[in-house]
Amino acid sequence: MKIISERGFPQDDYEDFDDTPEENTEKTCLHPCVFRGKCVSCETVALKYVHQGMWLWHSKDEMDRIRKVESAKLLQDKKMVLVLDLDQTLVHTTEQEKYLKSPQELLQHELRDGLFRLSRPWERMMLKLRPSVHTFLKEASTMFEIYMCTTSTRSYALKATEFLDPESVYFMSSRIIAREDLLEIDEKSLDLVLKEERMVLILDDTVSVWSKHESNLIPVKKYRYFDSNHDWSVVSLSALGTDEGETTGALTTVLQQLKLIHRLFFNPKFEGGLQDRDVRDILNRLRVLQGCTLSFKHIFPSDFRPENSRLWLMAEELGAKISMDNLINAVTHVVTWFATAEEFEEAKMEEIILVRPKWLRACYKALERVSEKDYLIKPKV
Repeated sequence: MKIISERGFPQDDYEDFDDTPEENTEKTCLHPCVFRGKCVSCETVALKYVHQGMWLWHSKDEMDRIRKVESAKLLQDKKMVLVLDLDQTLVHTTEQEKYLKSPQELLQHELRDGLFRLSRPWERMMLKLRPSVHTFLKEASTMFEIYMCTTSTRSYALKATEFLDPESVYFMSSRIIAREDLLEIDEKSLDLVLKEERMVLILDDTVSVWSKHESNLIPVKKYRYFDSNHDWSVVSLSALGTDEGETTGALTTVLQQLKLIHRLFFNPKFEGGLQDRDVRDILNRLRVLQGCTLSFKHIFPSDFRPENSRLWLMAEELGAKISMDNLINAVTHVVTWFATAEEFEEAKMEEIILVRPKWLRACYKALERVSEKDYLIKPKV
C-alpha cells in the first residue's frame, strides 16, 4: 500500500493555477470528483495511493483512519516502522572515471567489499554498499517494517535495492518513496507512510530534509567512500585505503540503538498500553543522560538481576550507558546508597560522581539532567 503523489502527471497551461494541497481541517466530503488532490466541489484535500494494484482516492480523514488500522495490525506483531535514506546512509555512488571498473576488474576486486557497477544507457557509476548493511537490514526487519525514502529517482532506487536486497525481502516496491513521489525535491515527509508517526523512526544523514519530522529522526554519519566532486575538504575512505568496520561502523552502532528503542517501546513494565507509546518521547528521553556511564553499587541483592530493575530501565531510557566493570568503560557516575572510605578515595581520583538513586529518578521526572549536588553521597564522619 503506497500513496502516490501527482508529481509528473500532465500539467495544464494555466500559469495562475496552484496545485499545492492546502491544509484542510474540515470534515470529509462526499463529492465524487477529485482533481490534483482536491475535491472539485469544496477543495477538501484528498490523497491517492495504490492498494492491491488499484489507484484509490481518499480524504485526509480517511487516510488517518487507514493509518490507525494499519498501525494496530503492525503493533500486534511487535513491529514499528523504520524509514531509511539511501545515498550516504546505506550506499555511496560515484560517476568519476577513476573509479569506474570493468566487470573483469570487479572480479579481481573481491566482491565482499560490496562494490558494484551500475550501467544504464545514459550513465555509468560505481556503487559501494556500506559495511554490514545486509546484517543491519536482516536484524532491523525483525523489529520494523522498512520503508525507503530518497530524493533520487525511482529507477535508481530500484536498481540500488537489487544490491541491497537481492531477494526482495526488505524493500517492497510499494514502500519505496522516491523523488517522483515528493511534493518538494528537497523536503521529505511521513505523509507517504501509512502508519502513525508515533511509531516511526527515520535514519538519514541529512537532517534538513526532515524539517517537519525532526523528532522522529536519528541522524546517521555520512558514508563517504568515494572522493567528492564538490567538497575537497573531506578525505574519502577510499583515499585513505580503508573502510568502516563491520563491527564498529555506523550501521552496527545505530542497530544497537534501534534494538534499545524497540525494547523500550514494547516494554510491558512501562505505564499505559501501546496506544500511549510514542517513539518521539523515547528519543527525547534518550538524550537526557547521553554521554553518562553509570555503575550501580550496594543497590541490588547479589542474587538479583539488576537489568530487570526499574532503576536500570530508567537509566537506559534516559540514554545512559551502564557499566558492570570500571576497567572496560569509564564510569562517570556511581549510583549507590553509601560508599566506603576506599570507594570515596577511588571516586575522587577517577573524578567519578557518587549519587543516590533519587538523582536518577529526579532526572527521569524532570526530563533533563538535574544537578547532582543535592543527591551526592557524603562520607561518614
